This record gives sequence, C-alpha cells and structure tokens, in this order.
Amino acid sequence: MSEIFPAPRSTGSQVFRLQTPRRNGLRHGLIALTLSSWLLFPGLGCKRGEGAAALKRLASTDDSVPAPPAPPKFGGQEALTLKRLQTYSGEVPEFTAITVLPGRGMDIASIKAYLPGRGETELLNVPPLSQIAALMTGTGADSHGEANATAGAAFLVPFVNPLAGSVSADGKNLAVNVHGKSISLPVAIDPDHPAAPPMARFGLLSLMSTSIPQINTMPDGSEGRATYETGNFGGHWPGKLEVTVSTLLSGRAIDLLISSTNTGSEPVPVSAGWYPRFAIPSGNRAQATVRLPKTSTAGNLSSSSDGFNARQGKALGTQELDVTLVNPKPSLFDNGPTVELRDPAIDYGLRVVGMSASINGIRVLAPSGKNWIVVSAVANPNDSSGKPLDAENANDLMLAPGKTLQWRVRMELFIPSTQVKAANDASTFDPVPARP
Repeated sequence: MSEIFPAPRSTGSQVFRLQTPRRNGLRHGLIALTLSSWLLFPGLGCKRGEGAAALKRLASTDDSVPAPPAPPKFGGQEALTLKRLQTYSGEVPEFTAITVLPGRGMDIASIKAYLPGRGETELLNVPPLSQIAALMTGTGADSHGEANATAGAAFLVPFVNPLAGSVSADGKNLAVNVHGKSISLPVAIDPDHPAAPPMARFGLLSLMSTSIPQINTMPDGSEGRATYETGNFGGHWPGKLEVTVSTLLSGRAIDLLISSTNTGSEPVPVSAGWYPRFAIPSGNRAQATVRLPKTSTAGNLSSSSDGFNARQGKALGTQELDVTLVNPKPSLFDNGPTVELRDPAIDYGLRVVGMSASINGIRVLAPSGKNWIVVSAVANPNDSSGKPLDAENANDLMLAPGKTLQWRVRMELFIPSTQVKAANDASTFDPVPARP
C-alpha cells in the first residue's frame, strides 16, 4: 500500500514522499567486519577452517531473512493512502487520512480522523485492509463488485437506486428498460437485506480499474484523482461515459467529486452517488442522533423519519431508519442539504453536505442493532423502474453529448457541545444561505 503525505516545508512548497521499508545494512556490516578481522588476524580465536565456516553461517543467516509481505492489491492495483499531519494540539477534531482503491472504482476503504480524547479513529464501519482484499475477489459474492458496498464507501455510477426487471433463467441477469432501450444488468444481492427480490444494485463502477491516479499537493492535505474510460460499461448501459473520481483531504473537511461526461453521440441516462457506512464510534447506537434536511416534495418521507428533521435531530434508540428524501433543502447556514450524525457519548459530530446543485436525493439507512449508518447523497434518484423520483428535475437524468454531470459531497467534523452553545448564544439575524 502506498502512503502519500506532505513532506516538511523547506522552501515554502510541499512535495510528496512515497514511504517504503528501510533497508537494514547492519547484518552486512557485521559480515564485512568479521571478514576483515579474519583476513588481518587469521589465527585469532579460532582453529583452521572455523573462520570460513562461521562466515558461511552468517551469510546463510542473512540470506534467510524473509522479505516483507507484498501489499494487497485490489483490482490489480495497490491501495492509495493520502495523509496529513495533525495541525492543532488536540483540542479540535481533524481528518488525518483517507484510503482509496483506484483498481476498484476509487472505493474509499478508510477515513481516519483525530478525535479529542480518543486519538486517531476510523470513521467508516470497515474491516482491516487485509480483510477487504480477501473480500474483493471479483468472483462469487463479489462477481459484480458487491464487496465495495460492505467493505468501504462505494461510488455509484451510472445508476444508484436498485433497478428491477425480468430475471434470466439462471437468475444472474435482469432485462431492464432504460428510457426506451432494453439492456441487461447483473443481479446483485443486497447485503443488508439478503432476502430482497433480485435487482441490479450499486451501479457499475465497482469493478473498474484505472491507470496510475494523479496526486495533487494542497496547502493542508492532498488530492487523489482517477479517470475511468467506462464506455458503455461492457455493454450493460446505453451510450458512452468517461468518469473521473476525486478525493480531497484537508483538516476540517473531505471533498468528494464525481464527474460523468457523455463521450458518445446520443443522450445517456446518468445518476451518481455513493454508499458509505459511517461508524458510530462510541458503539452506543441508542444515544446517537441524526438530523435530516427538510424537503419540498410531499409524500416521500416515511413515518420512521418523524422528528429527525428537528433542529438538533433525534436519537436513534432502537428504531430502524430507512428513508429517501427527494429534493431536500438546506437549512440556514448550510451550504447544501445536510445530514448530521452526532455521537454525544464522545462529543463527536459528522456533517455530510450535498455541495452541488445536482444532488436532489438523499437516502439514509440505519438498521436497528447496527452501529453504522448509510448517508447516500444522490444526483438523479430513480425508482425501481428507472423513473426519476424528482419530477421537478426529471430532464436532468438525460445527459447530452459532450455534457458533464457534476456530483460533489463534503464531510465536515464538528463538536456537538460547542455547536449547542453557539446556537444558544446566536443573535436573531438570519442571513440567506448561499450554495455554490
């Protein structure tokens, strides 16, 4: 696994160093010292022939030193970790690292942050990287990249919501009508609902690989970017696309960007999103609270979401939450529709913000008994038949030749107790929220 991190500043600019294990020359030095001693003093402390035998034993021992294990690969490529040094002295939360998998559609395998009182903490509900490699085999239960949805935060293109259709005789494919064109999509099992009907899920990007990703230096972190020449996704999607995924790491925020460009000659339907399983770091789900944005579209909120759009949100308790918000709206001071997760037990807060105007849907899934929550911001959500859920922006689903759909989400850290104090001390002035 390659680790990329800003080097200490010496000339006002930053460069990256690629960390590799250091070669230990101590044993070779001992051999050289022993050899020179025997050459100078052949009779010192040993009988005839013993010096050569001892040297042979040392050389043999040196050759038997095992080589370090090769780093795991995902889709034929190593994981890429972007790191930054902690800036503050420990009184505020900071993002410190993000690990992406260029060989698996830039799936995010890890997000780490320094949390006051806890140190560096994993923010995703994911297994260790070695276990992720064992899951991402591209065969069996991972034949269509399903492991990306359970072992990280998968980017979803060209469709996000599950699609239904006529199941093939062998049960492996679906005949789906997408805007008047019949296509065949692979059936993917829902890991959270194994008994759910067979459907196409999690897009088609998860098994895609790319060339060496680009690394860009930033003042407070770094950016990793990869471009995928997806074409028609192996015949599974009408039209041709080029998809670029970017992850930008800084201390207080992580920005994620998906750019889907129509490189064909006909309009193509495109949705974009992701599927992160955010951890509840304390492990105490009952006291964790969620705040959902309000929506301008009536009838898309389930009864399970009652109370979650209050100013301070609502505690999860033992309740299961599974809701899709259509055309969500930003609250005051928000840069876009925002979902907040608070873990009062450790005074931890995570904010997920839809930064681009293309994001017109958010799915939130928090199964009862699980210490994780999915916050999936979506551009152009659809129902199981492919019909857009957002009737106001239905035309945005079709991307014209040469045009690009931009999807952008930001994660921000905050301290809930400080936020409550600021809200109690706030003035009565209400500025108009701005959204890029």
